[in-house]
Amino acid sequence: MKKISIVVVVFFFGMLLQAQEKYSASLSGVTWVKMESPANLTIKTHTKNELLIEGGKASKTPERAKGLKLAGEGGEDNTNVGFYVIKEGDDLIVRNLRRSQNATIYLPSSQNISVKTTRSGNIKIDGFEGEVEATATLNGGVKMENVSGPLTANTLNGGVSIVFDKVSQKSPITIHSTNGALNISLPSRTPADISLGTINGEIFSNFDLQVPEKNGLKAIGSSKIRGAINNGGVMIQLKTINGDIFLRKQ
Repeated sequence: MKKISIVVVVFFFGMLLQAQEKYSASLSGVTWVKMESPANLTIKTHTKNELLIEGGKASKTPERAKGLKLAGEGGEDNTNVGFYVIKEGDDLIVRNLRRSQNATIYLPSSQNISVKTTRSGNIKIDGFEGEVEATATLNGGVKMENVSGPLTANTLNGGVSIVFDKVSQKSPITIHSTNGALNISLPSRTPADISLGTINGEIFSNFDLQVPEKNGLKAIGSSKIRGAINNGGVMIQLKTINGDIFLRKQ
C-alpha cells in the first residue's frame, strides 16, 4: 500500500507541475499577436478568445536563483512559464526568454499573428485564417499547414514548406529564403499571378503556368518565371537564392 501511495503522490505532483507550465491571457482589443523566441515555436488554434502558452517541461530552478525571476533579452518572466507578455496598443507582445525551451502557443484561427525565431528555432503554424508573418532570422525553417493568408515567410538558413487549404485574394503572398528550398502547395483551382525566382536552384511545378509570350515565343526554362494560374488573381511571389522551388497542386 505504501508503494501505491507514493506512486499516486508522484503522479499528482507531476500533473500539478504540468498545469503550472501553462499561461493564458485575454485577446480583447488585440489586433496582432507578435511572438518571438530563440527556440522552436509551434502555433496552433483553439476556440477560446485567449492566448494560451504551454511552456513544455518545467525547468529546474538553480538553488542560487530561488526567489529571483528569469530575465532575458526581451524582459523578465511575468508568466511563470519563461515568457514575457505585455500589451502595447493593439498588439500583444509574447517573448520566450528561455534559449533552449521550446513552446506551443494556442490562439483563435482568425487571429493575425507574427512569429520570429532569433537563433536556431523552427516555426510551425497550423490552421490560421488571419494574416500570418513568419521569420526565422538565423538557423531555422518555417512549416505551415491549413493556412489561407495573406502571408509572408522569410528564412536565412532553412527551408519553407507551406500547405494552403485556400488562398486569400486580399493581399500579396511573399515567401523568401536565402539558403533553403521552397515547397508550396496550393488548391488546384487557385487564381493567382505567380512570380518564381532562384539563383542557384531549379523550379518545378505541375500547374499549367500561363506564361506571357514575347514575339510569339514562351520561356520554357529560366531561373525566373512570371505567369498566371487559373486566369490570374492575387500575386504570389516565391524567391530563393540557394535552393529549389516546388509549386504543387493539391
